[in-house]
Amino acid sequence: MDQTMSEYTNETIKTIFERTSVRSFLPEPLSEEDRKLITDAALRAPTGGKMSKFSIIDVRDPARKKRIAEICDHQAFIADAPGVYVYLGDFSRWYRMIYKHVGTLNVDINYPREDEILFSIVDAALAAENMALAAEGIGLGSCFIADIVIKHDEVKELLKLPKYVMPVMLGIFGKPKARPSKPSSRIGVPVVYEDYYRELPDDELADMIMPLIPRTKDGELAMTPDDYITRYYIRRLGSWLSFARTESVKAYFKDWLESPYGE
Repeated sequence: MDQTMSEYTNETIKTIFERTSVRSFLPEPLSEEDRKLITDAALRAPTGGKMSKFSIIDVRDPARKKRIAEICDHQAFIADAPGVYVYLGDFSRWYRMIYKHVGTLNVDINYPREDEILFSIVDAALAAENMALAAEGIGLGSCFIADIVIKHDEVKELLKLPKYVMPVMLGIFGKPKARPSKPSSRIGVPVVYEDYYRELPDDELADMIMPLIPRTKDGELAMTPDDYITRYYIRRLGSWLSFARTESVKAYFKDWLESPYGE
């Protein structure tokens, strides 16, 4: 959906459609007022059952930020970013409260399993998006980094994460050095279906990646679709980072799902 600024019906719609990821920031620190505004926006995100099954760590210590940057595939801009936030799926508070009150019945109470992992991740993701949109509205840039899920043991120790708390993503915030001239492209096939899912025919799959392939100055494809998909595969599914993330997420799930009763 392409629109000019004059076609947006209000500032909220404009913010959503013009927001894009930023990874280069001015060294200017975030004010306490801006920090409070964007984290307050996170608290207003939708949340299942009014439970707010997420937490956010505002990482300010330079040494800790540097280590997070190293963990996240050595992305140096993270260490220098004015705002670094870790979003966590968090059922710890609720489990402790339930155990304190329901546990008085002298029974082994049920504990959070796969469904609560999913719901906690959703809560954290919704809070993160609210923060990004609030930041965009006051002139801050942002991006999200998924690699905080790797190095399970080290991240747990670094962030002091108890049982039923796991990292979901990293949010980076600051005043942009420059903004992209236009929002980044998305895949070239529909992702919204009416009534039921529609699986793409094989001959339409190529349409999916055409907007994503880089172009030359003359507008020609800079690489073939085969080359693009091969590079994408190597980067996303075939790299050491993909395997490291996978093993680490399995470890987080194992920690969460392990019975507190030693079963």
